[in-house]
Amino acid sequence: MKKMKWQVIQAIKSQYISVGILSSNWLELQQNLSILQNNQLKLLHFDIADGQFSPMFTVGAGAIKQFPDTFYKDVHLMVENQCELAKMCVENGANIVTLQLEAGGDLAATFEWLNTQSAVGERPPVLGGISLCPDTDLSHLEPYLDQVDVIQVLTLDPRNGEKADEFSLLTRIKSIINILGTKRQDKIISVDGAMTLDLATKVQALGVDWVVSGSALFADGNLDNTLKKWHSQLLQ
Repeated sequence: MKKMKWQVIQAIKSQYISVGILSSNWLELQQNLSILQNNQLKLLHFDIADGQFSPMFTVGAGAIKQFPDTFYKDVHLMVENQCELAKMCVENGANIVTLQLEAGGDLAATFEWLNTQSAVGERPPVLGGISLCPDTDLSHLEPYLDQVDVIQVLTLDPRNGEKADEFSLLTRIKSIINILGTKRQDKIISVDGAMTLDLATKVQALGVDWVVSGSALFADGNLDNTLKKWHSQLLQ
């Protein structure tokens, strides 16, 4: 199980963008999924929020299974009952379930359950992640380091929309890498929130595995051209 999970982590690390697919024009969804596949982008990001942890209210867990299994499905929970929703997301095909540290609940027990979700058929083991708001002290991360596979750094607080300044964000990423030490090779670090190509370039230079981007990729309605720009900048 551990070897298989390590292989999945290394495979997903090859994905430099987790695409916020819910930002796509739904009339062009199939076309955009084909463009992502043609660009070897296999990671889709889903925000699931119930209006309790933050004012945002999004799709439910059932939306995950509407997308092809040829993609990895990266789910970020911002809900009141994270344990219950985590199980629903896995049932609907989530490959990664990231819990919000500040949302409370028994995080340790939920991560323990996620770590039991081994490969089924051709489906790989489920990865567990933890997401931190910009002002959350990093000491709160340490109790979960042995349980999680993904550490997601938020650039803004979903509860109030407050955005971290760039210097603080970059310093935070460096601190997390230092905290991980030798565990770094077994963990994925992602950055989510108000992502631009310029910011993506800067966090990637620090060693971040992937950035989450939705609106920035789909904003001009020409995903193929946008991805060419991101490819040339991030894969040089």
